[in-house]
Amino acid sequence: MYKNIESITIMGGGTFGNWTPTAEFNIWVDAEAAKRVFESGVMINVFGLDVTHQVLATDEIISRFKGIDNEIARFVVELLEFFKSTYKTHFNMDGGPIHDACTILYLLQPELFTMQYTRIDIECQSDLTYGTMSVDLNDITQKEKNANFAIAVDVNDLWDLVENILQSYNKL
Repeated sequence: MYKNIESITIMGGGTFGNWTPTAEFNIWVDAEAAKRVFESGVMINVFGLDVTHQVLATDEIISRFKGIDNEIARFVVELLEFFKSTYKTHFNMDGGPIHDACTILYLLQPELFTMQYTRIDIECQSDLTYGTMSVDLNDITQKEKNANFAIAVDVNDLWDLVENILQSYNKL
């Protein structure tokens, strides 16, 4: 079934959690399914909290997009303001991460991201760590690598790309 799938790109997991102390929501909500995906043999490109928390919609970023006069840009500004407010309230962060957008931006311009080929496993047994993504960045387990894990992003170039995309809507 998997032989025709070149790769899967996901937002989920990380080396820390946002739903439990160690688990990110997208993995935690169906850890058994996530485990099967990572054991499938298909290359997985993973954008976890480690990298998505580097891409914060701050007041400065949001103000850049307010000057773009089209309905999509206005909608994006509303979303970013909501994320910023929510993350300030719940996580005391100064900006809202754009979690899922990182996956699409990677598909559009992969060179924005630094990826590390590593081993990822999903914990499904422990009540304490259920849904935790074990990311073996230091090859401690020496298990076969199964994923490209995003560890860094060129934040300035990423926001420039988003701005260009929003501006291009006017030209359609």
